[in-house]
Amino acid sequence: MKKLHQINKLDEMLIYLNSLHPKYIDFNLNRIKRLMKKLDNPEKKLPLVVHIAGTNGKGSTLSFMKHIAEEYGLKVNCYLSPHLIKFNERIVINGQIIADKLLFKMLKEVAIKNNNAKITFFEITTAVAFLVFSKFKSDLCIIETGLGGKLDATNILEKKNIVALTKIGFDHKEFLGRTLRQITLEKCGILKKSTPVVIGQQRSKYVENLILKEAKIKQAPHIKRFCIPKNWKLGLSGDHQYNNAEIAVTVMRTIYKDIKCSTIKKGLYKTQWPGRLQTISNGKLFSERQKITLIDGAHNIDGAIVINDHLKTLNAGKWTIILGMMNNKDVINFIKKIEKQTDMVFLTPIENQINSFSATQLSKKLKRFDFKTMNFNTLEQAISRAPKDKPLLITGSLYLMGEILEKN
Repeated sequence: MKKLHQINKLDEMLIYLNSLHPKYIDFNLNRIKRLMKKLDNPEKKLPLVVHIAGTNGKGSTLSFMKHIAEEYGLKVNCYLSPHLIKFNERIVINGQIIADKLLFKMLKEVAIKNNNAKITFFEITTAVAFLVFSKFKSDLCIIETGLGGKLDATNILEKKNIVALTKIGFDHKEFLGRTLRQITLEKCGILKKSTPVVIGQQRSKYVENLILKEAKIKQAPHIKRFCIPKNWKLGLSGDHQYNNAEIAVTVMRTIYKDIKCSTIKKGLYKTQWPGRLQTISNGKLFSERQKITLIDGAHNIDGAIVINDHLKTLNAGKWTIILGMMNNKDVINFIKKIEKQTDMVFLTPIENQINSFSATQLSKKLKRFDFKTMNFNTLEQAISRAPKDKPLLITGSLYLMGEILEKN
């Protein structure tokens, strides 16, 4: 691998940054705090900041906020993860994905300051995002956590104007804790004294009450969620999106008291977020299909429940499912939530992901189910063999969604 001073391409730089990843991850903020100090603490120079944490719905909530803010006439910077096709998607400057040339320049500037020190990829790229946002001013910054809260790299933000918590459930248990209580408390780590918090609808009263208790302990004022009428049209599919939209609307109404309902409605309607209950009807992978094709990056139990609820509303009969998942995911309980919607599941690895389940590994885990399974070496093979006269769902990972969108 090239040394830093020899690197002059974006993909080489991203490979180099990945190589700095510690062999064993000990979650703390020391590495990024050290780096931010060398960069003169750009995170302290941001404008209005919204900080979002949760298990499901962070990206959709961010997108709703972004589109409402832009409809209101604001310049918006966003930091999100993971990306679907290009890393650049993670850093949005004034509504536009960061350009390759600027991204490379910022990555190199931060890498030089880091001086080959061990640091996670997410930590160093978070530092890059905050440096970019300090240089390219906006009216509003919307920051999404990576996978946690308290020890997430984005939580070096001391100045936050408002915090949003989306639905919390089981995911990344190896990092966040094995119980719902542990995971919830970790997510609540982004709460700050005197910083208002908007709480999305939770999977249980237990989680909601736990969040409210933490907010009270940390003296973070709870803002009651604005209720959106069901006749308001959203740009994203699925009834669950009304919950995400309500969080976004409440945040925007709290910050911008004079924002009009007409502006909010336009923003909600214009919102787009690829790979989330997205219908695909064209492109080289799907041009010959006769029935509906849905793609969704759900990869945990709550995500599977959302898919199941949505498929019920479509009443399209039995679906063929193409499944690809990372090997740290709970495949069995994921499939349990959607098994009644299918009689055939095609299994595929996720391309260029060394931690993806192979089709054979997935097949062994799904032996207990009544539906038929077939193994494929590639996504393209699975799609080509899927019956064209039956509805098709492709799910299991956002990385798989990226593969679809890139190849289609």
